[in-house]
Amino acid sequence: MEQPRLDPSPTSRFLGRLKPLVRPYAGYLAVAGVFLVLSTLVGLAFPLVVRELLDAAFLAGDSRLLNRIAMGLLALFVVQAAINFAQSYLTASVSERVVADLRNDVFESLVRQPPGYFARRRVGELSSRLASDVGLIQNVMRFGIPELLRQGIFLLGAMALITATNPRLTLVTLTVIPVAIVVAWLFGRRVRKLSTGIQDRLAGAVARAEQVFTQITTVQSFTREGWEARHFRDEVNATRDEGLRRAVARAALTGVVTFAAFGAIVMVLWEGGRLVLAGQLSPGTLVAFLLYAVTIAGAITSLAGFWSNLQEAAGAAERIFEVLGHAPELRDPEHPVPLPDPVRGEVSYRGVTFRYGPELPLVLAGIDLELRAGETVALVGSSGAGKSTLASLIPRFFEVEDGAVLVDGIDVREVALESLRRSIGLVPQEPMLFAGTVADNLRYGDADATQGEIEAAARAAHAHAFISGFPDGYEQTVGERGVTLSAGQRQRIAIARVMLSRPRILVLDEASSSLDAESEALVQDALEHLMEGRTTLVIAHRLSTVIRADRILVLDGGEIVDQGCHAELLERSEVYRRLYRRQFHDHLAARDEAVSEQVVPEQVVRR
Repeated sequence: MEQPRLDPSPTSRFLGRLKPLVRPYAGYLAVAGVFLVLSTLVGLAFPLVVRELLDAAFLAGDSRLLNRIAMGLLALFVVQAAINFAQSYLTASVSERVVADLRNDVFESLVRQPPGYFARRRVGELSSRLASDVGLIQNVMRFGIPELLRQGIFLLGAMALITATNPRLTLVTLTVIPVAIVVAWLFGRRVRKLSTGIQDRLAGAVARAEQVFTQITTVQSFTREGWEARHFRDEVNATRDEGLRRAVARAALTGVVTFAAFGAIVMVLWEGGRLVLAGQLSPGTLVAFLLYAVTIAGAITSLAGFWSNLQEAAGAAERIFEVLGHAPELRDPEHPVPLPDPVRGEVSYRGVTFRYGPELPLVLAGIDLELRAGETVALVGSSGAGKSTLASLIPRFFEVEDGAVLVDGIDVREVALESLRRSIGLVPQEPMLFAGTVADNLRYGDADATQGEIEAAARAAHAHAFISGFPDGYEQTVGERGVTLSAGQRQRIAIARVMLSRPRILVLDEASSSLDAESEALVQDALEHLMEGRTTLVIAHRLSTVIRADRILVLDGGEIVDQGCHAELLERSEVYRRLYRRQFHDHLAARDEAVSEQVVPEQVVRR
């Protein structure tokens, strides 16, 4: 009968997962280990030298021997200091490299997750795993593991030497070890559990703070600063209380182990003193034995402290490796099919059904749709009709439940994600910019773009004029999320960014918020430049866009209920007429100075 497989402890899992991260630096660690052993052996030799001082130099009154031993000790400690320097540097070097690799792995794992992954989690909580959680592991790597090796060698070496010196006193000394093991096991579990809770609470507080900072205008406009401060204080205080409980557990662990260790020293001193008085042990040997006993006690106490730190790191590691263990929900195919070169831009939906989760209702049901190369298709529908979902399936941000989405006749699931998304340009409803310069944000579309190409794209997007007006021009910083720019300026920079990426397919989610007349005209004209010659799927909010589209699709309840031109749909589609009256009618009278709009006949409007 097959034996059930035991699930390894969190500590074992943590150490096991560190192995592949440490393996590339095994050479560094081997050299550091040699230095560590040498340094420890020097420390172990010290009590033996003290014994010689007492028994040979002091008792014999040999001043020359005393001088030689003192000079030898000084030279020994100089060598030990040099060895410690080399060992500490090598250990820190490995620690920094391993932690950097770990942070890079976590970030790369996160950045390859689809948008839905982030929709289910708080960004601040994920950021906490990169910073706080990895920091705990760094402490163990840099300080804990070298100390574990050092104290472990001290412990084993000292035990071997005291056993050879006096087995009777050795038995007295070793009584502390079972006590230390039991106490460390009991309190270590408590420390690990509390540490995991602390990291979760701290991550929650950081996530809340990040959300407040990014929405500071909303917070202040509703005068919620005090409420947010109290809410944050509650989270921090709860974290503090958990930390205090962990401190009690750690202090109890250290205190009990320290008492047991140094209690054993008292017993050694008592028993050893009796042996000296009886003439069965020399004073020098007793002092050397006591020094080794102190070494053992210190090593056991240090190991108890390391065990506590290891439990904290193991708790943090569970959160980190949960991220690393979460395989991307969308993966490249094993044998990707290349898209045509150049991409024509034909898009097909064939019987596409989609929902956001197994227990959630359908968002799209049986969508059949063909977008011809270079065609502009406007997508209209009420909120929740599935417009954004339909558009997001082209770059494969989500996986269809049934059916297929094809680009140039190839199922997007058979195309490498990078190749697919390079052929698609996305202009979201509310473009977000990064906290860098204007040029940095524009080069996000093409990292190799020259300054001339950047300026040409900015001119085409009607952004060059206002960018040139900045004190630093294209090197002007735009703040977090482009906060120093107006909505219209952000949109035009986003349009220029997509122009630089030169996509063949464009997914455009028009801004539903109103811009001033001049900004709207400039944005509209920039979009026309962008859409020219490209297959474009527009989630339309402006009448001018709807009228100019080659075709309009009416989406309702996750289904395409009608399609055609503006006049045809007003004539026959009740859903479209309702959308028109509610969403588009206010745009009819607008006269755009930069974009010429088609006037809808009065008799059509009345219908």
